[in-house]
Formats: sequence, C-alpha cells, structure tokens
Amino acid sequence: MNRHPIKYFTLGTILAVNISVFFCALFMQAKSVQGQHAGGGIIDTTKQPGAPSFHQSFAPYEGTIQIPWIDEKPNPITVKVTEVTTYEIPVDEKKFNEKKLTIEDLELKEVANNSEINFHQVDCLFFKIIKQTQVRTIENLSCKREREGTQYWLSDGKKYVEWGKWSNWNPEKVDKNIEMAEKKP
Repeated sequence: MNRHPIKYFTLGTILAVNISVFFCALFMQAKSVQGQHAGGGIIDTTKQPGAPSFHQSFAPYEGTIQIPWIDEKPNPITVKVTEVTTYEIPVDEKKFNEKKLTIEDLELKEVANNSEINFHQVDCLFFKIIKQTQVRTIENLSCKREREGTQYWLSDGKKYVEWGKWSNWNPEKVDKNIEMAEKKP
C-alpha cells in the first residue's frame, strides 16, 4: 500500500494554510486607535478635544456618526457599601427554648422549580408568609427594598421558600446635599 499520496496531500494542505496566513498578515492595513464602548459601537480615540469625534455605528445605521467630545469625564472613586439582609422566619419552638437551633434552621433554600416541592409524596406540615428586607448603606446615603415569600415546612424535614419580586429601592435618608437620581423600572 502506497502512503505517499496521503503524505503529499497533508504537506500541501499545511503549505496552503501557511501561505494564506502570510498574505493576510502582509496585506493588513494599520488601523487608527479605537475603543469599544458599552453601547456596542467603536469610538475613534485618536481625536483630540475640540476636534470632532466619530462613532462607528452598527445596524440599523451605516458609516460613522459624529458624537460630541466630552471634556468632563467622570472620575471614579471607591466607596464602601454595607449591605444588611434581615428576615423573620418561623423556627421550632422546642429547639429555640432548648437553645438547640442550628444554622440549617435559619437557612432559606429558595425554590428554583416548583416541582422540587412535591406535595403528593411529602406532606406540607406548615407554611407561612415571610418578609425579607435588604438595606444598602454608604457614608451619607441609605436605601432599602423588601420582598415577601412563602416558607414551606415539609414532613421530610426540608424547608423551602418561594420569593416574590423585590420592591424598588427607596432612600431611607439623604444627607449632605446628595441627590439620588430616580430610576424608572
């Protein structure tokens, strides 16, 4: 059996690929310095203040669109945000009185899929509407949101919670002339 044709075919294919890569690299043109922004377009960053800046657009527009130059750019700083989550849940009174509560008794396992709670195979011993509050705070601003859920106690010892939607963030206090922008849903 003669294996030379396979050998020559493989070598020829490798040579053709290498030649095409070489010519692609040779004919590539130098591009101007560009940066991509969150909107998905490309901004030509070679333009200086005072000169027009152009935005390379995507569908439904073609070509470039002039955008205004922004002289005053935001200066990011780091702030420490404290987030506190609070909730009230039912616990077993006997365990509470005997001081035998565990972390598992306080855990809230969220139902990702309603089929996880199969009431035909496991009895629901108890359910209760519970409330969760989340507070975010920085030095002079605090805001909170809330949501309600239903906690189920099952006869197999498991507990699940089905949460509703979070409310909008509401400012609790605004100090030192800091304004909060309204966020529309």
